[in-house]
Amino acid sequence: MAPALPSFTPTRSRFACPALLAAAARAPIGGERETLLGVLMSARLAAGLCPDQGLPAGTRGARAEAARQWLTSVTLAAKTRTAVLRCIASSEGQNPQGAAESLVALLDLVASPLDRMARREVMRLIEALRGAPIALLAPPRDP
Repeated sequence: MAPALPSFTPTRSRFACPALLAAAARAPIGGERETLLGVLMSARLAAGLCPDQGLPAGTRGARAEAARQWLTSVTLAAKTRTAVLRCIASSEGQNPQGAAESLVALLDLVASPLDRMARREVMRLIEALRGAPIALLAPPRDP
């Protein structure tokens, strides 16, 4: 039996796309890496709409604003930047299917730097978003 971890031990992140993260880390510095980082950021934000994470709207909005600020420091092609901005905007809303569609559009645009495993992970995330019921993401009503 493994010993109990101390209460101050950080919890392990459960990001749904570790192969995408690894692909971005392996990519050479420059356009390919920045494109992969844009896809990574988009996937990370969209994952906040999945029912298992269920981030509140305020948290998703703050994360989207921080991502927009980050995007100003990254050099991307104009079409890729626009697609990433759409993904960021869709992560703020209450519609996981809209976030899925913006991720599909981004993947169609940046097909080349993604390896097979990274693409498969993002497609799984898209399917999870498409199957997410919108009612689960609605803010609670006051009684």
